[in-house]
Amino acid sequence: SSGINAEYGGIYAEDSGYTMVAEDGRDLSIPEHIDTTVTLLTTYNNGGLQAVYKGEWHDVPSLLGSILMMSGSLMHELTDGQLPPLRHRVIDIKRDRFSLPFFLNPSFHSDISKTWTSGKETETGRSFKTFGPWQVTQLHRDEPLLLNSTSLF
Repeated sequence: SSGINAEYGGIYAEDSGYTMVAEDGRDLSIPEHIDTTVTLLTTYNNGGLQAVYKGEWHDVPSLLGSILMMSGSLMHELTDGQLPPLRHRVIDIKRDRFSLPFFLNPSFHSDISKTWTSGKETETGRSFKTFGPWQVTQLHRDEPLLLNSTSLF
C-alpha cells in the first residue's frame, strides 16, 4: 500500500482520512469510500471489490460480461434517500487488476439545490445550486492530481 501512496503523490497519506489496510490486515488498492453520483462498473472477472451490507464487508462477485451499478451520496440526497449510497473498497489482489468505471452525472447546469422527489432543499443546495461547481469541488477533494487551481474558471 505504501507503493500506491508514493506513486500517486501522497493522495492517501495518513492525514487524508483514508486507510490502506483492511481490518483483517490485507492491503487495499482503493480505500473505503462512497461515490457521488451513479457509477457503472465492469471488473472483467477481476475480484477484490468489496461493499458494505448490513454493517459488514462482503466480496462483490465479479462476473465477466456484467455491469455493476452503484449509487452515490448526491443521488441519495437528490432522491430523498430512495437510492442508498454504496460504501465500497478494493482489496489488493497482488496482480494487475483492470476495471472500467463510467460515472453518470447530471448535466453541469442541473439544479441540485432541491430533491427530485419532494422538492425540499438539499444539504448540498445550501452551498451549491448547480451540479458543475459542486462536482469540481468534489474532484479537488477526491482527486487532487486531476484538476488544477483554475478548474473553476
